[in-house]
Amino acid sequence: MTASNDKVLVVEDEPSLIETLDYTLRRQGYDVITATDGRKALELARIQRPDLIILDIMLPGLDGFEVCRIVRQEMNVPILMLTARTEEVDKVVGLEMGADDYMTKPFSMRELTARVKALLRRVRIDREEVAASA
Repeated sequence: MTASNDKVLVVEDEPSLIETLDYTLRRQGYDVITATDGRKALELARIQRPDLIILDIMLPGLDGFEVCRIVRQEMNVPILMLTARTEEVDKVVGLEMGADDYMTKPFSMRELTARVKALLRRVRIDREEVAASA
């Protein structure tokens, strides 16, 4: 379980994967919000202010690269890209657009949850350091 019920926004257009991610992350103690397209993802990110976003690239409407770019301009939230796009250029573009991590499908759920924990731990440490120096 997570100590603070961190909120994770999962942006994925494949229903079975959304269901699996939702189930797994909830079992780990996270609050999960889901979106199946880029526009809905932006709307939910603005309203819900998630602690982490898991973002597919190939989405209807706005693609994941564009969602990442817009989110990065508006807020400082960790973004983990989870996508079938395995080319080096896609990984580089994703990271340059502002993603903090990049995983390709198929993937290990155990590795994904470890990366989620690591990203959230890093954010928590950064926030604590800022609070301590204020």
